[in-house]
Amino acid sequence: MKKILSVSLLSMTMLVSLQNLAHANTTQSGETRQSVKANAGNGFYYPANRWSYQHMQQLYPSANVDGQHYSNGLPKKLQNLDDLMVKDGRGKQVKLTQYLEETYTDSFVVVKDGQIIYEKYLNGQDERTRHQMMSVTKSISSTAIQPLIDEGKIDPNAKVTKYVPELAGSAWADATVQQVRDMLVSLDYTENYDDPKSGFNNYLRAMGFTAPDTEFKNTIGIHKFLQGIKKGKGEHGKIFNYATPNTDVLCWIAQKASGKNAETLIDQNLWSKLSTIRDAYLLVDRQGQAFCGAGSNATAVDLAKFGMIMANDGKLGNQQIVSKKYVDEVIKGGSKEAFDNSHYAHFESTKGWTYKDQWWIRNNPNHAFAAVGIYDQIVYVDPTAKVVVVKQSSRKVAEKDDDDTAVYTVIDTIISKLDHK
Repeated sequence: MKKILSVSLLSMTMLVSLQNLAHANTTQSGETRQSVKANAGNGFYYPANRWSYQHMQQLYPSANVDGQHYSNGLPKKLQNLDDLMVKDGRGKQVKLTQYLEETYTDSFVVVKDGQIIYEKYLNGQDERTRHQMMSVTKSISSTAIQPLIDEGKIDPNAKVTKYVPELAGSAWADATVQQVRDMLVSLDYTENYDDPKSGFNNYLRAMGFTAPDTEFKNTIGIHKFLQGIKKGKGEHGKIFNYATPNTDVLCWIAQKASGKNAETLIDQNLWSKLSTIRDAYLLVDRQGQAFCGAGSNATAVDLAKFGMIMANDGKLGNQQIVSKKYVDEVIKGGSKEAFDNSHYAHFESTKGWTYKDQWWIRNNPNHAFAAVGIYDQIVYVDPTAKVVVVKQSSRKVAEKDDDDTAVYTVIDTIISKLDHK
């Protein structure tokens, strides 16, 4: 599959007029903006993300995920939920449309029983727009790699170095593949999105995703960065330690085991089987390595189809896309003890949750789970109600616990409404 490694110089310095975008002139805090220059140095962050999350391919190198089999999307049985009253992050009852605007939503799609029940596009987005999905990519990557495990090409209990000996001097030297999938690896690394000097932001810099144009040639890339991460103070397997590099280690393992790059695996094992509206793409580093941890860009409806296979025992229609065993393992959830030992146990939005195979598993009667990305990206799967919700956003801040909690309350309200129809 051909990589797209050129970036338009025009778009690198593109003047983005936010006056034509939702929230363009006045934000929640009331400040006024005229315009912002979106470039490779700021495209991951607000306010540039109001434009860039719908145009990442114009700012960064990428690899195409063809899809191959295209469709007109999903059947529709639309309901007017605009005026549905929901509770926002401040605890106020507001109309659904107001909630979506307040949370910098770009698209919001609700699917039940394989039909689109509600869809809303904002901020210049439409149904063919491919949107940056941040860590939703982790769940996509893991699902696409699952067939290699089912076929015995990857042993989840084996050491990482069985497949990637280049990591012998790193934190992953004595970790198992399954510990990588479940984020149970002890790392000397910080997943702090707001600290410019954190491990995460250093990772973006190493890939050339936050560097000015003149610094691209100095970026070391994903694999070199991974080799430099050392083990943390604790043991593997004891504490849930959410870290984006784990997913890129997982993709490195899959590439070694299959001889195929990440974008090819995602295309062949997943995307080409969804009958997507259009192709998707993955951001790649300056060496051409796909960013499996947070680099996917796809339409909301195609992501809803991805969620649908997880809501239906791994099937889309009559076609088994991914094994039912994998879906069952995700629903069963991960180690509660390891999760409770982490700081995520203290967030209201993830209290009582667990993490398994690159999915967040919610503690609720419907056995729901989600693919979640910062700046408010979500593919929510309720296998009991047969509902999938996709939210694509370009929020001001990466994480906001009250809003991150509210989205699940909003989804619960919508599902309850649909169940009583």
